[in-house]
Amino acid sequence: MGSQNTPRSLVVVTNREPYIDEKTGQTVRRLQTAGGVVSALDPLLQKIHGAWVAWGSGSADRQTAPHGMMMVPPHAPQYELHRVFLSPEEVNGYYNRYANQGLWPLSHMLIERTQFSREAFHIYRAVNLKFARRVAQIAPEHGAVFSHDYHLALFARLIREMRPDLASAHFWHIPWPPFAIFRLCPQHQEIVRGLLGADILGFQTPQDVDNFLTAVERGLKYPVSREDGVVVVGQRQVQVRAYPISVDITAIEHMVATPRIARWSRAIRHRAQKENVMLGISVDRADYTKGILQRLAALDKFFERYPQYRERVSFLQVVVPTRTEVREYRTLYQKVTEDSERINLKYSRNAWRPIIHVRRSLDRPRLMGLFRAADFAMVSSLFDGMNLVAKEFISAQVDNHGVLLLSETAGAANELEEAFNFNPLDAGNFAEQLHQALTTPLAERSRRIRVMREQIHRHTIYDWMNHIVSALEAVAKDYASR
Repeated sequence: MGSQNTPRSLVVVTNREPYIDEKTGQTVRRLQTAGGVVSALDPLLQKIHGAWVAWGSGSADRQTAPHGMMMVPPHAPQYELHRVFLSPEEVNGYYNRYANQGLWPLSHMLIERTQFSREAFHIYRAVNLKFARRVAQIAPEHGAVFSHDYHLALFARLIREMRPDLASAHFWHIPWPPFAIFRLCPQHQEIVRGLLGADILGFQTPQDVDNFLTAVERGLKYPVSREDGVVVVGQRQVQVRAYPISVDITAIEHMVATPRIARWSRAIRHRAQKENVMLGISVDRADYTKGILQRLAALDKFFERYPQYRERVSFLQVVVPTRTEVREYRTLYQKVTEDSERINLKYSRNAWRPIIHVRRSLDRPRLMGLFRAADFAMVSSLFDGMNLVAKEFISAQVDNHGVLLLSETAGAANELEEAFNFNPLDAGNFAEQLHQALTTPLAERSRRIRVMREQIHRHTIYDWMNHIVSALEAVAKDYASR
């Protein structure tokens, strides 16, 4: 990252913290959390000695940082991590109810699953205010703030009211729905006003930008220039842009090339070839937006319609339980297990089972090794901001032999044009696309993978970060010169 792009001081603000302290018995372990944002911004903050503000959600977080501040990373501390501690009532209102039972399903256009309450919104606003107060205390004069996602939709406006000297960017990681859907949020005007407190607003796709600008025009009646991607808020101009998030493809390539993982991948492929089986894979949180039940219905249709693939295709399905405190998620996980067992009972022969159901997360190196070994991957999101699993699979395919089947309603479909696209709600179309993908000659499969790998090399997670942080630094310089 060039020095011209490096802000003098940067405070990153997220719901999830980059380092979490967990207690098992009498042992406390500090773990770095997974995800693209952490992998991109943690090295930057180490370099410039910035700060990170996040919810202190670890079981030992209060024990290791009783006053809420600690230096990280553990072995060579370079920047401050400020933990915002929340009560059980705050976690329930802010995180479980308003963010994950309100904004999350509505943004994914799942109206029937959406629940809003004024009580939960008041708690959500109070927690956003907690984050803003902490940032207002620690941010240096004329600094820059980079906040994230639907958990902190009110944050940008609150910090602007407290610290108008700070330049701020906010990135919305999930889809932004059409206005006809979004206006069902009882606080839709407050949410949009909150986000417009930022100087730079980032979304995953041009469609998200367009939907947000419509919400501004119709919900708030603010002047909008679609050509420039600018909203006029009083005397300010807010830049609204599409910044598609990505992955660190070079790191993934190195990971799958390490001797241990390369041997493991080769062993998996050798066994599959010996048994004359093509191996498919999917990796999802047990979330209803990921289309897991619809994918199972499509696999059922596939084995019914194309019986020649019985005993020749095995599908490894990694489903990680998530948000288990919410009943809908527990119910979904149970249904996924039941449907997987039903399909296995229907089609299993001898030692072959069509679906191998893995109920826990795998460590990242082994997961990338599985991606390298697999013949195909399926990403079946009903609606997704981006879906980085699709990009991780392509990145791990260093042997250029696999096929990506990608829902046309995932944000990644805008960039990964050589994938086999399908409608996740059309089981017949899904099954046909899988058949077409598996009968595509190896040379054509290799060409498609190479094109997509080149695209990801041109647009990595670090390019995403550089584009936003560079724009933020320009705003910060402008503020400082006034």
